[in-house]
Amino acid sequence: MDRFVRDLLALPPMEPAQERALARLAHHGDHHAREALITSGMRAVALRARQRGLQGEDLRDAVQSGAIGLIRAIDRFDPDRGARLATYAWHWIGAAMTVDRRNELSLQDHDRPTEVPDGDDRGLLDGMPAELADVLRARFGLSEPAGSPLPRHVVADRLGLSVAQVRTREGKAMRQLRARLAKVVDRAPPQ
Repeated sequence: MDRFVRDLLALPPMEPAQERALARLAHHGDHHAREALITSGMRAVALRARQRGLQGEDLRDAVQSGAIGLIRAIDRFDPDRGARLATYAWHWIGAAMTVDRRNELSLQDHDRPTEVPDGDDRGLLDGMPAELADVLRARFGLSEPAGSPLPRHVVADRLGLSVAQVRTREGKAMRQLRARLAKVVDRAPPQ
């Protein structure tokens, strides 16, 4: 198993009271609280990816896609409704993984990708070069509230790029996101 995924699975679950407190702070704009929730929630992302029986690059890709779903879930999570974050985010994580996989398959069979829950990319793409962020926004439907993910060939047409250029920029952007998430995991408190 990939070391990164193994490290995510080793993260301890957060106590319910701490999770509720951090979620309330994050809801009011506390970036550190939001980051702590993301770090803690990455364990659920890794579990969901492993549950799918994925390995190697497919496993890492699923974790990346699931992280996007987790972040969207955190931004909508209401701790006062009684659910735990992992329970609430489970659907969002799986939906993001499914959409990413269907987008890949749509290049082969030309199916229209399914929609993901609405959302924006609050903080997700901050500091990323515009040409990389634009590709991710179009690929994963992040630019509009009810945006649908798009296959690479459609993104290429919209942005005036080749499919290879879209694939390359998407790969660079995803590696940057993976590196950011790895930094968040590295800052997690030791067990």
